[in-house]
Amino acid sequence: IAQVCVCFFSYMTDLDKLDVATVVEVEASGHDMVDMLYHLLDEFLFHFGTTYVMCRRVEVVDFDEKQLKIKARGWGEKFNLDKHPQGTEIKAITMHQMKILTPTTLTTEEGTIERTSDLMEGGAVREGFPYECYVLVDI
Repeated sequence: IAQVCVCFFSYMTDLDKLDVATVVEVEASGHDMVDMLYHLLDEFLFHFGTTYVMCRRVEVVDFDEKQLKIKARGWGEKFNLDKHPQGTEIKAITMHQMKILTPTTLTTEEGTIERTSDLMEGGAVREGFPYECYVLVDI
């Protein structure tokens, strides 16, 4: 989950140019894993939109899988065009075609099903990548 948040910021700038000078803390919850991930990314996007802080590193501080609540902490700095290359601005997170794959399940906005080798259901588990997330964003 933390890597999805880092990837989100890497779309908007070169993370190697970000210093670890500021800490951002966000919380989110949802009715399922996809909804929770959506709200977590939306919280980071809201924070960026109000403070312009981009995170180079994100850590999940607390994750209640049963209650579907998460707390995350990000480290980075305020975006500055003189220092940071401008990537593509993300205007919104979307749930369209969002997927979370575990070794045994595939969760989408339509619900959770068992993961099979059928490509329409997430395909086979890729060695070294037992968990995968797919997120589309509006730019």
